[in-house]
Amino acid sequence: MESYEIRRSESRGKLAIDWLEARFSFSFGSYQEASRTQFGALRVLNEDWVQPASGFDMHPHRDMEIFMIPLSGAIAHADSLGYKAVIQPGEVLMMRAGAGIYHSQMNADDQAVDHHLQVWLTPRQRDLSPSISIKRFDLSEREGRWQLIASGRNEHDSLPLDQDAELYLTRPRHDTPLGYAPTPERSLYLHVASGPVEVRTAHGGTPERLETGDAMAWASAQAFTVTAIGEQGQELLLVDLPAVRSHSAT
Repeated sequence: MESYEIRRSESRGKLAIDWLEARFSFSFGSYQEASRTQFGALRVLNEDWVQPASGFDMHPHRDMEIFMIPLSGAIAHADSLGYKAVIQPGEVLMMRAGAGIYHSQMNADDQAVDHHLQVWLTPRQRDLSPSISIKRFDLSEREGRWQLIASGRNEHDSLPLDQDAELYLTRPRHDTPLGYAPTPERSLYLHVASGPVEVRTAHGGTPERLETGDAMAWASAQAFTVTAIGEQGQELLLVDLPAVRSHSAT
């Protein structure tokens, strides 16, 4: 018996204003959906398109592990710790909000749209010291492979995360299925940043076709394979989490 949920792109929350278009996988801001408040420790997965020379002015966060993953364009980050940086595709910014931090998040380009993912996870500990980490990843290392970008297990060459979770990016191939075998008692959330792809579970069930913006959630993780459909530069984000309790597996 299959134990996953397909979440189609069009079911996400939507925001469209003059400088921002956004899609919300979970309740966020004015979008509130009781059945999608979080998925275990995964609290936010937003997709943002920010118009040139605009963005989010200085605002506060606390007690969240926040990741900015540029897909195209560039993000200009500044914060109350005095840190400033421009984040581009291939780089990932992690902001440990901890006991409290202010930051701004602007489009660094005056011509191109900034397109990025925001991923927030709840930490194991509250009131940690706020910090910023930025790491550049070799894009070739995610071609047909799972590239670990963040881990709560002090994995080499990944960003540190105060949660028993891992974040991976991959660009699956069209000719070779890419497998993932989770450890027991885990949950998985697979988000398609760019599709289409085909996902097959290890039990040999019906293959699922996922398009751009779709997601697949396993409260009880299963091994699976993913294959690109055609050659269109597909990219996926996988979040491997502690087992989601039944009341939050939404």
